[in-house]
This record gives sequence, structure tokens and C-alpha cells, in this order.
Amino acid sequence: MLTRLPGKPLILLSLCLAALTLVCPAGVRAKDAWIEVQSPHFKVVSNAGENQARKIADQFEQFREVFHSAFPKLRVDLGKPLVIFAVKKEDTLKLLLPGYWEVKGRMHPAGIFSPGEARHFVAVRTDIETDNPYEVVYHEYTHAVMNLNFQGLPIWLGEGLAEYFGNSTIHDKEVEIGKIPPSHLEVLQTTRLIPIDALLQADATSPYYNEQNRASVFYAESWAIVHYLLMDPAARKRQLLSNFLASWNASGNQVDAATKTFGDLKKFSGAMEGYARQQTFYVGRVSTSIHGNQKSYSSRSLPPGEVAAEEALFYMQTQRAKEARASTTEALQADPNLALAHEASGLIAYHEGDYATAEKEFSRSLESSPSSYVSYFFAAQARLRGGRVEFEELPEITGLLEKAVQLNPQFAPAYATLANFYSVHPETRDKALAMAKKAIELEPGNLNYATSYGFVLLNMGKIADAKNFAARIKAAARTPQEESVAAEFENAVASRETFSQDDANEHRLRVLPGPKSADRTFEVAETSGDPPAVSPKTPPTGLPAAAEPPRPVVRGPDYRLEGKIVAAECHTGGEVKITLSLNSVLMKFRASEWKAVEVTPANQPVSADKPPCAAWKGQRARVTFHSLPAGDFDGELSAIYFF
Repeated sequence: MLTRLPGKPLILLSLCLAALTLVCPAGVRAKDAWIEVQSPHFKVVSNAGENQARKIADQFEQFREVFHSAFPKLRVDLGKPLVIFAVKKEDTLKLLLPGYWEVKGRMHPAGIFSPGEARHFVAVRTDIETDNPYEVVYHEYTHAVMNLNFQGLPIWLGEGLAEYFGNSTIHDKEVEIGKIPPSHLEVLQTTRLIPIDALLQADATSPYYNEQNRASVFYAESWAIVHYLLMDPAARKRQLLSNFLASWNASGNQVDAATKTFGDLKKFSGAMEGYARQQTFYVGRVSTSIHGNQKSYSSRSLPPGEVAAEEALFYMQTQRAKEARASTTEALQADPNLALAHEASGLIAYHEGDYATAEKEFSRSLESSPSSYVSYFFAAQARLRGGRVEFEELPEITGLLEKAVQLNPQFAPAYATLANFYSVHPETRDKALAMAKKAIELEPGNLNYATSYGFVLLNMGKIADAKNFAARIKAAARTPQEESVAAEFENAVASRETFSQDDANEHRLRVLPGPKSADRTFEVAETSGDPPAVSPKTPPTGLPAAAEPPRPVVRGPDYRLEGKIVAAECHTGGEVKITLSLNSVLMKFRASEWKAVEVTPANQPVSADKPPCAAWKGQRARVTFHSLPAGDFDGELSAIYFF
């Protein structure tokens, strides 16, 4: 029931939004005492005292509960830890975030949210007494939640939701949502609005959109539309937001989806302008009385070494390598066996390209704390990136990744990396597909995982499916980086499609030579699962036909992989061996004679004093091979296509 309280804006006394479903350095520590408070879903590291640390943990638990209560089918757990630095004054935050004070005139924040691959970080001041000092933090937290549930949300909708929930006010037992920021109210009252069709189609390059300026008309108008969709009684009754998401997901066209959902866009634009110009807006109240009692949260004093290690990880995530190294050194001096310090040291070495040191540091971390999924994951990554990986090492690397998944079943990066491993062998490709799907399910907003899934499809020969998926990835790309990833995958699909069309219905079979005959190539059409019948081509001029056709050795279907040739060995008229790097995995192939390998383009220049395959090393290529049941090689080469 909606009521208007005297002198107050309209208040939504009972909120039910279930209609929105899935379719819808030492200086920092100084002489302070630091404490860790652990709530069910968050870890707070603070020098502001235990009461303040518990209060901050409780506020974040309440904000999480808003999503959990209002959207029952929405995933709200981020799949990785969120560590909150709650500091007592600006001077401490300045030491944690020096970049904001290094540039004269730059805004000094009350808090920041820094998402990461292995963990998320938040840093906030506790000495600010306003209704919502952490609006920017809650805004970005909302984005993180939405990225768990949707792939490529329209920018206006993503920013509108983040503004809507980011401007929440957290009380003891309830949270007010939907409050309009004064800056948005002023913009909506005094500025000409963006036409609806232009707003709907805005992307990261649009002149309307500037993520550094949240006081712009784009953010205010996006807030107003989301407020209408979630708060207006008629819009909620008609489930407009859910219907729009369903239509847009089906068509991929925002304008078409909006027309289908809202009707004539000119009329809808007029209605939205009237809605945005009003003086008062509904405010929702979400009861959070069921959240845990903050007094029940565990707490402990943190020794200086642990604080320094937490700081080091924070500095790494905020790209302050110098400070990270200093904090890591201090942490290890305080406690040479501290697992978190060795993890931080490993991450520093990893990001600097010193993979041997990184691998050693992650191993040291696991010796002290064998439950660190982060160290297992990055130990595997360091092995992969550290140079040549022998085929015999792959099971051990896979074991590290599987251990990371076992320790944290919601850690998407490990699933995506495992998918790349499993996709290179026919017998594990179904498992690869499941792993790739799981990574997307956990983080649908991460296009890198979607691309990993697409490459699994390519390795399985499902080119049509990969082509359709490439179109979806391209449509979901929002930033220049995502567009580059989408274009790279689209090109890979096109290359594979062209290559496959050249021999779509052929298998190339090697013939065992008779005592007086040369090797011959036979072509077969793949018509069934039965052993194919073969018919010889006309033998080359000057070669006598064999009295009896030689018996072909069927080695199974062709497989094709793309990658970079990192090693090549061959001799004129002799055996050829190559090593192909594919998604950080090295695979070895051979052929009994290099002349028998079909090379395209054939003009690979070499000098007379070098072996014929000397020019292959370092080039990207697509190789065609027959799988081998056992041995030192993954397959027998039949063709190499350079591009």
C-alpha cells in the first residue's frame, strides 16, 4: 500500500520486487592496533576499533541482504572474498590510496571498491557521518552483483540499477532504497533529457555516457527509468523490467525490446519525461531484521605481519607495485612463514613476469596454508607461463587447478583454465564444455570466459555453434577491450570456417608403402560411422601402379588446432617434429617425412644451409593431425596452415 506522509515524499511501506528474476607501508599501520572482524560474508580489517569494524561488517551484510530479499532468484555471493579496510581517518586512507592525493585537485574519496580476479577489496573511512558516505562503493558493489547474473546488460540499465541501489541509506534494521540524490533531482528538473531511443543505444563510446561524471543527465535519466520500473505500481504490476529483459535477451536489440515492452517509444518518452520532472519519488524500505547479530561476528587482533600482507595484496590490486613490495618485505620480516605474505610475494613476481620465483612463493604459501585456492590457481598459472611445459607435467598442473575448484567451487577463473586444458584432447572435450559453461554461469558478465567457451566449441569442431556464439559475444561487448576480444574470436571462427570448408567432407589417410611403391594419399567421404571405403587417385606420372592396392591404416578423423609454433625440428627427406603452444598448453606433433605434410602457404623462405622447417618457429599456424593412441606425441601431422 502506498501512502503519503505529511511533509515527506511518498514512501513504499512494503517492497516486493520478486518479479525481477534472472531474466530480469609501515606508515599505514603506525602505532595503531589493528583488528579483524569476520562476518558471514565479509572480512573487515580496521584500525578504528572493534565496534566500528563490526558496524561496517554489519552494513555490508545488510546491503547484501537487500538483493537477497528483494530478488530471491538473484545470485548475491561474489564467489571470492571481499576484504574491507575500514580506517579511522583520512590520513590512513591517504596512505592506502596515495594516487588520489598525488594529483592536485583530485577528489579525495570516502571509499573505493576495487574488484579483482582472486578477491575484491573495499577501503572506507569510518569518521564520516552522513546518510550514505559510501555511495560510490555501493554503486560498484551493485555492478559486481549484476555481473554475476547478467551478460552485457545495456549500459543505461546497468548504471541505472547501480545508481538506484548505490544511493541506499542503511539503518539498524532496514535499508531505504530508491532515494534520489540531490544532484540527480537538480539535473532532472533543469536539463533537457536524452531521447529514449538514443539512451537505449548508448554504449561506452557514446557522447552521452561518461562513467567519470555521475552527475550527468545520462546517469540521472537512467536512474529515473529504473526507479519507474521498480517503484511505479503500474510498471511493477505489468512486470515491465522482467519483460524488457526477456525481449532483449531474445532479440539482442534494445529498441525492438523496448518497443515490444513499453509500446510506442515517443509516448513512453513523454511519460518518462513527466515522471522524471516530478518533485517527489517513492522510497522503498527493505527490512533486514533477519541479518546476523553483529555481536556474533568473530574477531581477533592482527599482528603487524598480517596487516602488512593484507596491505600488500591491496596495493597489488590497486596497481601500486612499489608499495606492495615494501609491505611484502615487511610482512616476511615479521613472519618468514606467513602464508599470506608468500602469496603476496608470488603475485608480485607473477605480474612482473618472474614465474620461477612466483611458483616458489606460491609453494611456500601452500606449505603454511594448504587451503589457499588462490595459491593453487596461480601456482598453475606460473607453471604455464614460465616457459616450456612438458606434456608429462600437464596432469600435475591440472591437479593444481582442480584443487583450486575443490576449495572454492565458485572460482570461475579456475574453471575457464581447466576448460582450455580439457579441450585439447578428444576424450575430455565433454568435460571441457562443462567447465567452460560453469565459468560463464559463475561470471556471465566476463566476456573472457565466454570466449574460452567459444574456443572449446571450435576445438570440438562445432563451428556453427561457435559462429553463433561469436555473434552473441560481439553484441555483448561494451568496452574497447571487450570489443577487441570479441573481434579476435570472430576472426578465429572465420579462419576455422574457411579452413574447414576446404576439406569439409574429407579425411586424409596415410598408406603404408609397399616394397616398390611410393606413399599415396587416398580421399574418403565421411558418410557414416562405419570404416570408409577408399578409392585410389591416379598414381603420379612415371610411377607404376601397384599390383595390389596397399592396405590403408585408418587413424581416425582429423583434428585441428590453432596456436603458435614454439619449436620445429626437421631434416631434408626425414622426420619433422613441432611443438604448438595453445592457450598456454604445449602439444607435440610429428610426421615421418616433412614432405608429406601439406604446408599452406607453401612459400616459407629458408636458406640453403638451414633445414626446411626453420622458418616455422614463432609463427601462428593451424595444424591438422590424426590422434595417436599412445606415445610421446599428441598426433601425426598431415597439414599446417600459416596465417
